[in-house]
Amino acid sequence: MSIQLVTQSVGDALVTSLRERILADEITAGTAVTEASVATEYKVARQTAKAAIERLVGEGLLERTAHRSARVPMLDEARVRDLYFARGVIEVRAYELLAGRRLLTPEALTAHEAFRECSTNSDVAALVQADVAFHRALIDSLESDRLSRAHSVIINEIRLCLAQVQNAHLLAPAEIAEEHQTIITAIRDGDVPGAGQVGLEHLEHAERNLLAHLRG
Repeated sequence: MSIQLVTQSVGDALVTSLRERILADEITAGTAVTEASVATEYKVARQTAKAAIERLVGEGLLERTAHRSARVPMLDEARVRDLYFARGVIEVRAYELLAGRRLLTPEALTAHEAFRECSTNSDVAALVQADVAFHRALIDSLESDRLSRAHSVIINEIRLCLAQVQNAHLLAPAEIAEEHQTIITAIRDGDVPGAGQVGLEHLEHAERNLLAHLRG
């Protein structure tokens, strides 16, 4: 079966399509994604396929070991725990700092509303992207290039966790939106310890449900 792309840039469209299929679990964990298979399936040049694969490796949605094809990473307990730990170290402190300044940028509020709107449909890839955009907008509000870059590495990879939560129906999107609202409220109120606490609880809720799913 060939998959048609409608866009100005074939390379960008290819990345988008592969990303959406990975997040929707159509390309499952452990599956090899090779230049040959992508080029054949999408009817694109192997160089285009290679570039798309490398972009997704850079995003953390594919991983490649020495002399091996790129594959969708397997989510195990150790990976999930480490991802949420690293994310919490950055995000919880960031929310406390934002609350201390009562700093809510228009971009963060717009991202929050965009997620709310997205939470009413069943498009997992769009929902994950909106979730990531919300948290990224909050971190970017602190205007630290290094902090944003460090957070971007983690949040890109954790999209696999967010997608799994939705694909397995572990947490309702509307519930996530309400948890986002508690973070927004704490920041707006200048509640420094509260912002850190609700931010931590938000992460722990998703992590706990995902780990239970992996064990089950």
